[in-house]
Amino acid sequence: MRLELHWSDVRRVEAGAVTRLAAETLTIDLVELSRHLESGRRLERLRIDLAHPGESCRIGRIADVFAARAKLDDVEDFPGVLGALTRAGSGRTLALAGVAVVVTDQELAHPGPLALLDMSGPGAAFTDFAHMRHVVLSAWPASGVGRSDYLAAVRLAGLKTAVFLARAAREREPDRVEVFDLPAPARVPGALAHLPRVAYVFQIHSHQRPTGVEEGILYGDPVRRMLPTSVHPNEVLDGAVVRGFMGRNATTYTIQNHPIVRTLYAEHGRTLAFVGVVLTVAQATEPERVRSASMAAGMVADILGGDGAVFTKIGGGAPHVDMAQAAAACEKLGVKTTLIVEDMSTDGSSEGMLLFNFPGMDALVNVGGSQEKVSLPPVSRVIGADDLGPAFRGELWTTYTGICGAIEQLGASRLVAEVR
Repeated sequence: MRLELHWSDVRRVEAGAVTRLAAETLTIDLVELSRHLESGRRLERLRIDLAHPGESCRIGRIADVFAARAKLDDVEDFPGVLGALTRAGSGRTLALAGVAVVVTDQELAHPGPLALLDMSGPGAAFTDFAHMRHVVLSAWPASGVGRSDYLAAVRLAGLKTAVFLARAAREREPDRVEVFDLPAPARVPGALAHLPRVAYVFQIHSHQRPTGVEEGILYGDPVRRMLPTSVHPNEVLDGAVVRGFMGRNATTYTIQNHPIVRTLYAEHGRTLAFVGVVLTVAQATEPERVRSASMAAGMVADILGGDGAVFTKIGGGAPHVDMAQAAAACEKLGVKTTLIVEDMSTDGSSEGMLLFNFPGMDALVNVGGSQEKVSLPPVSRVIGADDLGPAFRGELWTTYTGICGAIEQLGASRLVAEVR
């Protein structure tokens, strides 16, 4: 399967009379974009703001972030969620570098695990998102619209905006083309036979919270009873997987630019043979966890033929242990594992950090401690947190997990927890 990302660099974003990408400036017709996002009964109103790196600006109530992507050749975008159901992961995809779409959650009765983003100051050092240009969507639910319906409408608006922006590059030669071309595991050439075969086990949701009807995480499916599923890594990069409504410490943007998938691709043929991705969900009961762990391990060892596997989770403590059980099952089958974990300690101790202790699982990468306190200075402008008033503009105390992108459980974090 071959996927081409046609990258166009964006250094400046501004409002204008027409949407176009000229040189490295993306001009957006905000009136046209607003008409494009009209969504009927579920949203009462929608506001679009622009935020820029270095600006004294704080974005609040962040629900998710999307990369600006659009398919060429009349292929569906974000199939099963935005477009008709088809397989993602092949063909040509337009991609804008340096710009992202931020959606905020304005249902005030249900604030949820929301994050903020400072575009300058000390908070900007913790996240790559502070160095991008953002199109920020703030939408308010219509009267009587339920939580799931509202979040579905907000996500659709974000995805539509991501496609709308990327299509501005249709008539432009890309600055570079990135190719992802990986054969089926059984067809890995003999020249790579001496390299360890490595798989990635990607936990995409935790059943601690049941998904909503329209919470399509995998090709539009709410993954309510999903068993371990093998996909091509290109599908992950090309819109087959989006973050759930209440996903913790991961964004759809990071999934679209998945650092682990990219790293395994970069090492393919050099230090390892990348043999594929197994998608899992963190299960709600012990029997379900045992079944899922056994099936995931069997898929890695006996179908993909993996010698090693990298694991990530999405969520808190139960997903942490769920991931570890699947890795332990792999170890029993002779598959060496590496786990990317977030420090789950609430008391600052190394013992409370892990939540598990399985023999042989000694390769752990820590992406930071979410409970560390951070002080953020006052800013001149606030977007997306109208209801929080002047206090949100002033000095704030938050945690690393409260800063969008500071702790990304998929490996994009700039942080690491240190035991002293």
